[in-house]
Amino acid sequence: MTPVMPQLDGRTIAHEQRLPEIYRHLTRLEPGESMVLIAPHEPGMLLRKLLAEFPRCFDWGPLQRGPDAWRWQFTARRPDPRTIAGYLCWDHRRMEDLLHEGTQAARASQWAQARVSLDFYADALLRHADIEDAILFPAYEQLSGGLADSPTAMMRHEHTEVRAAVHDLARAAREAQLAALEAALARLGAVVVEHHTKEEEILFPSMDESMEPAAREALVEQLLLA
Repeated sequence: MTPVMPQLDGRTIAHEQRLPEIYRHLTRLEPGESMVLIAPHEPGMLLRKLLAEFPRCFDWGPLQRGPDAWRWQFTARRPDPRTIAGYLCWDHRRMEDLLHEGTQAARASQWAQARVSLDFYADALLRHADIEDAILFPAYEQLSGGLADSPTAMMRHEHTEVRAAVHDLARAAREAQLAALEAALARLGAVVVEHHTKEEEILFPSMDESMEPAAREALVEQLLLA
């Protein structure tokens, strides 16, 4: 199991001290190290500030998006130019870690932990699919001249299958039904492994190679803020 990430609960910090305290914790991370921020509301303003004040220094994505708390995972990175593959493959790996943690917990009958990890996985995966559908795929289609046989049509269909499977997975964890969970895992794996492989070996690299650096960085920032 992956190491437990440190957490900072921003809800317990006085409002006037919250931003400096968040910055203090984030800037102590070494490249590759992660932390979880718990916020009392959607952290869009914070994310925009981080892009402005610490450009290229962090990757991030959600673990929980309300209604009572917003949990966001941050990972420090070297301040190299951003790429589509760099950010979205990072998101793939963190989702794989969450799925592995949740699955292992369920198989050990640790259902409380399984529910937490798989709920986080579901939120991360659904957001990932949403930003690809809304931002990444249209950008690819524009780059490729709007070809009728664009691979993104199939990828959107696969996202529909993934959304259904991940809802079944989370429901099985809530109901502590191992057989249903294993069936949902098999359904999910039948789509996700090939889907991620196509993205990582074809889609992401082709976009990184085709786009001007400034346009590529702007697109990644759109994905980060979505």
